[in-house]
Amino acid sequence: MTSKIPTIVDEICELCLASAPEMSWLIEPLTLGRARAYVLQHLLRNRLLSAVIRPAWLSRCPDTEIVEKTIEQMREELVHDDVIGRAHTELIIQLGNSIGLSDTEMRSSTPTPLVEAAFNLWENLARTRHWAVGFLSSSVGEYLIVTLKDCNFRAEQWQRTLGLSENDVFFFSYHEKADLLHAGSAVWKPIVKHVHDTKDRNEILSGTKMALEALRLFYRGVADLGDELDQNLRAKGKPHLEQVSLK
Repeated sequence: MTSKIPTIVDEICELCLASAPEMSWLIEPLTLGRARAYVLQHLLRNRLLSAVIRPAWLSRCPDTEIVEKTIEQMREELVHDDVIGRAHTELIIQLGNSIGLSDTEMRSSTPTPLVEAAFNLWENLARTRHWAVGFLSSSVGEYLIVTLKDCNFRAEQWQRTLGLSENDVFFFSYHEKADLLHAGSAVWKPIVKHVHDTKDRNEILSGTKMALEALRLFYRGVADLGDELDQNLRAKGKPHLEQVSLK
């Protein structure tokens, strides 16, 4: 029986999984403050990915199928998902409301320094590297959240920790399925035919490492903001969701 010859996509998947222990917010205990921090920062990231980062590499992508699927994903994220009848950004806002964040707080959110550094790094990769690096910069995060079984991007984790309902955590339950179409070995497989030489291969792999470093910065920034919010909640004597008015 012959063994499968590893492809560049296999190496990309391995790099992603090897980085998982460094993704602080994703794998560390969930708290109310960290939940709120995630919503505040991910809302910004979600908009950036589809309004800035994906368009930055799409214009250089020669693969029509990848381009068409990515444009559809951008529409679903920011404009309208035909399956659920609304944009995914609305699901994030619904999640934020369920944990005590107001629409005003979410609309006025700004990136923390580490999160902003991650944003700048992703954008630079998307604009200046091989188009596949941009593709990966906007999808390695999705690969991790659908691959890791025990992480904070799970509906049941938010229900168990924060006492939320199924409707409250629809953002997670829906994305656990939707993101299977956005990242992973099957989704990234077309990259293989566009790797023409060692230079391409090395650029894509080094770019993937940088994209994952940006993801590490993003999650560290979210975790640090969450810890600050938790400290503020403790100072007010309201460290738990049931003690916080949601209306």
